[in-house]
Amino acid sequence: MKKLDLTKHYLVVGLGVTGLSCVRYLVARGCVVSVIDSREKPANIETLKAEFPNVKVHLGSFDETVLAGADVLVMSPGVPLATPAIRKAIENGAEVSSDIELFLNEFTGKLVAITGSNAKSTVTQWLGETLKAGGNKTLVAGNIGLPVLTAVDEAFDVAVLELSSFQLELLAELNADAAVILNISEDHMDRYDSLVSYRNAKLKIFNGAKHIVVNRDDPQTYPAAGVDAEMTAFGVNDAAASGYGLAEIEGRPYLVRGDQPLMAEADLALPGRHNTSNALAVFALADALANPVAATVSALKDFAGLPYRCQLVGEKDGVRFFNDSKATNVGSVLAALNGLAGTGKKNIILLAGGQGKGQDFQPLKEIVDSACKAVFLFGEDKDKLNRVFPAAEVKNTLAESFAAAVQLADEGDAILFSPACASFDQFANYVARGEAFNELVGGVL
Repeated sequence: MKKLDLTKHYLVVGLGVTGLSCVRYLVARGCVVSVIDSREKPANIETLKAEFPNVKVHLGSFDETVLAGADVLVMSPGVPLATPAIRKAIENGAEVSSDIELFLNEFTGKLVAITGSNAKSTVTQWLGETLKAGGNKTLVAGNIGLPVLTAVDEAFDVAVLELSSFQLELLAELNADAAVILNISEDHMDRYDSLVSYRNAKLKIFNGAKHIVVNRDDPQTYPAAGVDAEMTAFGVNDAAASGYGLAEIEGRPYLVRGDQPLMAEADLALPGRHNTSNALAVFALADALANPVAATVSALKDFAGLPYRCQLVGEKDGVRFFNDSKATNVGSVLAALNGLAGTGKKNIILLAGGQGKGQDFQPLKEIVDSACKAVFLFGEDKDKLNRVFPAAEVKNTLAESFAAAVQLADEGDAILFSPACASFDQFANYVARGEAFNELVGGVL
């Protein structure tokens, strides 16, 4: 990790929530700071001007002259390093830093790092609650919503950080006490030229890690050969001698470590086999930090889950409504469908659509054909989805899709809003999209 150097000029690239937190941190530490953003009016510009009237701001483009005058580019994760002007500045000697690196320069507690294409937030929050139950003062931050630098001046025993591939690109070493890749599937193919490039960004989470946790059901989560760290695997199958898995004991499925029963699957707070996998990952990470098993079990029983993640938001006349607005890629929809599918039943009505981010939707076809009673598509890439699901009905909006689904649904059916796409064609973000679905559900309850 590169320490702060008060003789250098720090240029914060991007004035989102993360960028603003970087400015506050750097100014408080006495650094020379300026800001650049390609947007004419970034969301936080008025806040910045009010708090720091002397900080120079360059808006409207990534001006090469401004970039050339910086010693350190403090990158916001939403700005690709491949942006031509950014790449040129780096080639000419500019250093790269980020809010995560700045935080870790000062953090002295244990670090757990979590990434994956799906379930990052659920596992991050679930593990945070688990470690708190074990008596640890725990920070839960990163890509989950709280920029890490907002908590840099407070002492914590453990920091549990959710890290996206964009954030990991900006880190040379993380040196986590425990790190996990939960799963890998196509995502952000509008930013990466291949799944290999995307996976390579994820694999950076293992750089310098003391303990690595991998998904036995997904070989792509394993590190490259030669990584020197203790490794534990989890999966919803029989556990290896020291791994975590699922086993039948007296006719009931149990989460196990090797041959040691940990808890009954039925006692997990969150239903679905995908959440069993998440719980096993939590166990593996908690054990890597020597968290008491009883505390882990307690938290796994009590955790209420996060909104917009396959969340049951209502039921009427035997029809259940699930809000999975956070499902912005194929892998997350696969997890939701597999978690809700009943054996031999086609009782799911799927609502999907939005901006596809260059994904291949074909991997959804088998589970959709076997588990879905009907599919309704909407949004920018509805026609691309329709080519994979020709029997689906194509609508213009979520509201139209929802109305058609309600008309079709019978007792025992589940209406699942799991878009497989980004929201920005019709909504500000996945939260706004999720709230729109909740309002539609509220209108029929």
